[in-house]
Amino acid sequence: MSSSSSNPFTALFDDLDASASKNSPSLNDTLEEIFRFTLNPDRKDLVYLEEVRNVHETADLDLNLLQYALFERLFMCNENSELSSKSDGNNSHTFETRVVTYLYEAYKKLMDCVALNAKNLDVVKDKIVQNVATAVIQPDLYSGQSIEGEMLNILKEAGPYYEKFFVESTRRVLEEENNNTASLSRLIQSMNKIVTDELLKSSLVNVDYSMFNYLNVMASTEILGELFIDCCYPSRRNVGSDYAATPIGALLNLSVLPKTPGGVFEHFTEPMDAANSRIEGILWSNLDRHNQTIHEFLLSLLKCGPKVKNKTLSWLGSCLKSNADRGKIWSSQAPPELNPANYTSVTDGFMLNICDITLRMCQPFCSNFKDNKILKVDPTYCAVPNGKAEEKGVHMEDLSNETCFLPSASNGDLEEERLMATSYNFITECFYMAHKAIDLGYRVGVDKLVRQNHEMGRLERAFNDAVQQSGGNSDLVGTIRDRLNEELTKYLSLKCQLSDPILMKNMFDFISATSYWLCQVAVHDDVKDSRSYAPLNELPVNFPLPGKIPNILKCIPEFLVENIVSFLVFVRRFTPKTFEEQGFDKLSPLLTFLLVYMGSQRHMTNPHLRARLAEGLESLLPFHKDEPPGNNLGGFQRQMLFTQHSHKLYIVENLMNVFVGIEMTGQSVEFEQKFKYRRPMYTVFDYLWEIDEHRECFRRLAEEAEENMEAVNPPLFLKFSNLLINDAIFLLDEALANMAKLKEMQQAQDNGEWASLSPRERTQNVSYMQHIGNLARFDNILGRDTITTLEKLTSEISTVFTHSTMVDRIAAMLNYFLLSLVGPNKQNFKVKDSKEYHFDPAGTVLDICKIYIHLKNSDSFCLAVSQDGRSYSPNLFALAEDVLVRIGGGPLIGELKEVADRVAQKAQEYKANEEAMMEAPEHFLDPIMSTLMTDPVILPSSKQTVDRTTIARHLLSDQTDPFNRSPLSMEQVIPNTELAREIQDWIKERKIQFNKN
Repeated sequence: MSSSSSNPFTALFDDLDASASKNSPSLNDTLEEIFRFTLNPDRKDLVYLEEVRNVHETADLDLNLLQYALFERLFMCNENSELSSKSDGNNSHTFETRVVTYLYEAYKKLMDCVALNAKNLDVVKDKIVQNVATAVIQPDLYSGQSIEGEMLNILKEAGPYYEKFFVESTRRVLEEENNNTASLSRLIQSMNKIVTDELLKSSLVNVDYSMFNYLNVMASTEILGELFIDCCYPSRRNVGSDYAATPIGALLNLSVLPKTPGGVFEHFTEPMDAANSRIEGILWSNLDRHNQTIHEFLLSLLKCGPKVKNKTLSWLGSCLKSNADRGKIWSSQAPPELNPANYTSVTDGFMLNICDITLRMCQPFCSNFKDNKILKVDPTYCAVPNGKAEEKGVHMEDLSNETCFLPSASNGDLEEERLMATSYNFITECFYMAHKAIDLGYRVGVDKLVRQNHEMGRLERAFNDAVQQSGGNSDLVGTIRDRLNEELTKYLSLKCQLSDPILMKNMFDFISATSYWLCQVAVHDDVKDSRSYAPLNELPVNFPLPGKIPNILKCIPEFLVENIVSFLVFVRRFTPKTFEEQGFDKLSPLLTFLLVYMGSQRHMTNPHLRARLAEGLESLLPFHKDEPPGNNLGGFQRQMLFTQHSHKLYIVENLMNVFVGIEMTGQSVEFEQKFKYRRPMYTVFDYLWEIDEHRECFRRLAEEAEENMEAVNPPLFLKFSNLLINDAIFLLDEALANMAKLKEMQQAQDNGEWASLSPRERTQNVSYMQHIGNLARFDNILGRDTITTLEKLTSEISTVFTHSTMVDRIAAMLNYFLLSLVGPNKQNFKVKDSKEYHFDPAGTVLDICKIYIHLKNSDSFCLAVSQDGRSYSPNLFALAEDVLVRIGGGPLIGELKEVADRVAQKAQEYKANEEAMMEAPEHFLDPIMSTLMTDPVILPSSKQTVDRTTIARHLLSDQTDPFNRSPLSMEQVIPNTELAREIQDWIKERKIQFNKN
């Protein structure tokens, strides 16, 4: 019996199999559906391939015919094709005339097809991919086609299987060309150009993010990533601005700021509009999205493989190197239209975006410095010369030319070879790339913003003057108003980019971590393992610092310090609440860093840089007189720095060291620059004096000075006090001279003396008057700060100021300025708008009178006041009392009378003594002061004999022999004991004779 006859259901199953076979699409049907062409003339809904039908005499497609049929169909994709006229939108794939687009649509249909077995599917896919490769290799086969444009659109639209389609096609291109990358490179280069051109027309708020679908595919395989980066280099690698005309560069160039030098500012065009804060928020949101997307793309490239990582880092390093001119001093000082760096370097927005993205890369090891990941940064990275960069895996060139914390030793033409590790890790590269980006981007931006702020202040003053003179309706007023609005638009745009909250947060993390790392570098010995010099483990930072100075400080570039200070200054001036948001833990390493390097010339030789650190310290003050409005968080976190930081009691001493160090290094520091450096120091001293613990530090240093006034090496407080007096004398003298000059010029202008001048001469006079006004403003501010500091110090410290090396000068200074401000010539300094020049004679008179009162119990001081032949007269204090009554200083009058009485008494005593000492031999007199010497010493170089007090006072400010400028210190002077004995004998003899008479 057959199986069918034995099983009654067999026939039923046979019928089902036959039905299924009948309903399953044939291979011909499947291929027709995928490719939408046919060899059957009756199918009007498909493209009929008549020539293939005639040659092969069949109406059915099969795998053997597919290659011919597909080739025929693709040749119908030309610029003269009639296919496009037949498309009605519903059957676009059928009549598609774009080669790559057509093949991609067929690929999608194939991948979704379930009718083909795996073997047949692979055969069909191979035909599609083969033809895509042919189109890439021989694009001229298809006239009027944009192979690269079609491919780019497919990647941007990110349809099904788009990445697989592209990767398989490019792999086939390489196979066809035996791994020659020329065709594939040409394709990527062409797609890059399209992407770049589109981005150059875009803005931050309308950028097409579908571009990143293309970019992310480029980062999907090592070969694509490698070719992509190769195609991202500009033809002129040494021209920084050319990097903006590459896909990565064009993305980086999209910011709040213009994309070209002198370009139009698109945002804040109505700078007085109340909606600007909302606009700022929208721009920040766009910036965050944009830079986060770029960051993710670059990370994908870095993870794509060692070759791609190497080339990506090289691109970033090359871009930074070619834009190095942005960081040069001449670049920041030249007017924009005359600054060549504006045309050969990328824009501020570009570099600030690189800064943002490199900081995001640093977040894993900077966001929490306490995890010590930052200690993996190798400090010797910047010592690697260009010739060894590749060998050691360094992707940033020219850093070995940077000025470092400590100079390298040299012997003739041979320079000391600095420490270098065997190779450098990714953390180290990220760290230094971020700092270089900050150096060329953020720091430059902050400098520009500060200058912009000053320019707006100048324009505002000019606008107010023009309104007062013309009533507000003149063309000049309109012109200045338009200019002011234009500058304000620039200011708001730059401030918006610099104060982006995400950037600020990441910057703070990075700056705080850098400060912590630099402190650890200072307390680590040079590691013996040359494979790495990273500190790695945390060591305690204690004062005084270790005696051994690490050689690795010869490898760390100074721009790290500039970056830290520049950021602190920006936060203090523009967003002080950021300090409070970050809190004490993030602020604490900053103060430790400032203390470690500010007070130690052995750790950082450059006096300018150490003075900049003092400016950074000023930025950390909890309440600042210039702090902008809007900080509703107060200053509690910053206040904790000065009350709870573990090294707070070293602030005063280290700040004094900087104050003195500016002048005592023997290095050239311009006179005016010295006062600019000291200005923030006065503000810090003023704040510290009000805190008991810090005031005690002042007292302790003063006591040390009192005990060592005659020491070979003058104590710190003595040097500090001497320079303070020097500053007061110079600044107040300059301020009064400039105020008198201003008074003359204002009178000449008011009297009509300028009316007869030519327009050019009038303009020159106005410009000169503004210049004198600026000088007067600067001298008045600093002079006031200096006198205020002296008043505070003398209120509790007197012995140092009344010592023989100091007393004559402080007495002469007080007499001179008091007479100038209360005497018959005081009207010479009375100018219009004195507040504009910060001229406060009443405040200065009050401070001077207080200093007299503080020092009145010192006989030497009262005597010195009385013996000042230049400014003192018996009625000086009477003149001062008259002025005190008018300016609210009445409570001081009683004590000032006591000063006057004591000074008069000392004058009488001195007169009697002077008569006894008259007619002293010439060689008994000090050659500098023309006074009778009491302790003569011989200067070893010039062989001149001077009084010990005279030369001690001179050496406090200048460590040279005053007669021949040879280097000199107190330990070198030679006591002239024989002359001293002669003088003492003569004095005794004169006193005896005088008493007899």
